[in-house]
Amino acid sequence: MVSITRIIRRMLGRKGTFALRNTLSSIYYALGGLCNSSKKESGITAMVCTYNEEDWIDISLLSIRDLVDEYIVVDSSTDSTPQRVMMLKENYNLPIRFIRVKAGDLVYARNLVLKEAKYRWILHWDADFVATSKLIYRIRDLLKEVNDNRCYLVYWKMLKMCASPLYLCPDKYHIEHWMFTWSSKLHYKWLDHFDSLIAPIYLYRVIFIDEPLGIHLTDVRSPKRLAMKRIWWKYRKEADEYMRRGGTLEEFARMKAISDYGIDDLYELGRKMILETLKQLEKCNEDICKEIPITVLKRAEELGIPISL
Repeated sequence: MVSITRIIRRMLGRKGTFALRNTLSSIYYALGGLCNSSKKESGITAMVCTYNEEDWIDISLLSIRDLVDEYIVVDSSTDSTPQRVMMLKENYNLPIRFIRVKAGDLVYARNLVLKEAKYRWILHWDADFVATSKLIYRIRDLLKEVNDNRCYLVYWKMLKMCASPLYLCPDKYHIEHWMFTWSSKLHYKWLDHFDSLIAPIYLYRVIFIDEPLGIHLTDVRSPKRLAMKRIWWKYRKEADEYMRRGGTLEEFARMKAISDYGIDDLYELGRKMILETLKQLEKCNEDICKEIPITVLKRAEELGIPISL
């Protein structure tokens, strides 16, 4: 059943919902209602939930090292992601708290971070996000201005790059509350098959930063990984059943690569998929491309990702 709050949000749209939140939260605050985040220390906890993110995890976590006070990485990977995370902790002295959980329940993982977080602010940071140069100083300036007695949802734009770090997805921006004040009234739950943060509408004031502060490397993966991912997505019920019987996704993907594409090399199939995808996308212009860290382009080259047609 769709909640009343969700119905209201759909009717009002993003701007209308923001206005309603800000009106109700201002009334609540004027009546003496306070955010109960004072039990947390001043600072930022990065919430990082990972599953097989070895392609970008290093660059992603390092890009926010000068912003956050701790990382809580909740991981259920079967690839080298855990080893890479622990190497970052050791080699760069990153304040990482690493927690292993079973795969399949992202809501549980996110609620676990809310429970374990040490600091007042939570940064929602996925392992395929990379900060732009603007992110750190914009957020630092923001935290100097906010009222510590109030709760906030901070939204900004993430540039969505598809298949290559130089090509924009059809919907160019991913906009969400990427940072928010911790409160005991917060929790995550599944809504329409997505993990959603449930934040009381009367408690949280919205701040919207109308510029890109990060890169979301949507579907930008090494060719072999991309081929496996797309084949799994196309045949996910059949693939999941194959794996339940003891097979591997790579075996399943190779069978489908041969039957569907006449190619038995997943790496070559992935390169072909990437190049076909790029033909349908817009390459970023000079203003946007300059926001992409050089580390992202170098990593893409290492992974064998065709950056351009």
